[in-house]
Amino acid sequence: CIRDRYQRRVRGSEVFNMEVSVSPGAKPVIQMDCVKLISSEGHEFIVDRKAAEVSGFIRTILNSPGDFTEKTTSVINLDEINTHILEKVIQYFHYKLRYSNSSVEIPTFPLEPEVALDLLMAANYLDT
Repeated sequence: CIRDRYQRRVRGSEVFNMEVSVSPGAKPVIQMDCVKLISSEGHEFIVDRKAAEVSGFIRTILNSPGDFTEKTTSVINLDEINTHILEKVIQYFHYKLRYSNSSVEIPTFPLEPEVALDLLMAANYLDT
């Protein structure tokens, strides 16, 4: 089994660490401190679990009792959210995680007016 540590930056968001285990000839296995979020177009985002749990919807799925597929695999299909909006939502997760209970001046979250409505609908869906 080969283990590698990676860092990933989602356009403008904070860097987070993830660990991937690969056995020769097998698919990579993401350690449970990360969650894979899949957009409506099938784009996969590997997100730090703490950041993803900014969403009440995702937090409920990952921490609910029972052996649901999403909980055991840490893979969540978000068929209602397109790739561009999901990327912006993930940036917000990291922004919120970084600046919650912060004593420093909080910068404005960058938001393009043309995505505001779609982002608002995604935030409502994800309970963010």
